[in-house]
Amino acid sequence: MNRLLSGVAAGALLMASGAVFAAELPGKFTGVTIDAKLIGGQQYEKLYARIGEWEKATGAKVNVVSKKNHFDLDKEIKSDIASNSITWCVGSNHTSFAPQYPGIYTDLAKLLPKEEIDAFVPANIAAGTLDGKLVMLPRAQFDVSALYYQKSLYQDEAKKKAYKEKYGEELAPPDTFDEMAQQAEFFANPPDFYGTQYAGKEE
Repeated sequence: MNRLLSGVAAGALLMASGAVFAAELPGKFTGVTIDAKLIGGQQYEKLYARIGEWEKATGAKVNVVSKKNHFDLDKEIKSDIASNSITWCVGSNHTSFAPQYPGIYTDLAKLLPKEEIDAFVPANIAAGTLDGKLVMLPRAQFDVSALYYQKSLYQDEAKKKAYKEKYGEELAPPDTFDEMAQQAEFFANPPDFYGTQYAGKEE
């Protein structure tokens, strides 16, 4: 999950600050107010508690105009585009949503010193780059997904026997995605039982 800077804010910050150098970060933006649309949720409040620190360091003010989950935020951004009412400056976004509306972004590579960008994981910077423009900086360096298995399936003697007969291997939790796919097909008995499940629409 990442952040984006829209063209409205980038122009304001660029005019207010001129070129920014690493030694000058976070910069001085006295009199600038940034309207922000942020992802909501209790897990983010510790991060947002630091907005006051940034305001004090820069002289700018942050006006949070919206806090929503990314699905609702995505709908809101699309509505803003459709009604030509992108009046906010900074917004939270996700790499899976951002490519749908590339025209609203400013190239952050033109506003930030290269050494600051280079401090991020290169793959994350690549994921935040659209059409050659760096449109997002990651607020997190990783995203972890976990897979769980149903233990009772692997303890079922009939299933263990059938699996060994079909594949010539002992039935055990998979070590690879190929094994997971094979076992998902083996266990599947739709519509009563499905071999695997993933998060779907709006998770």
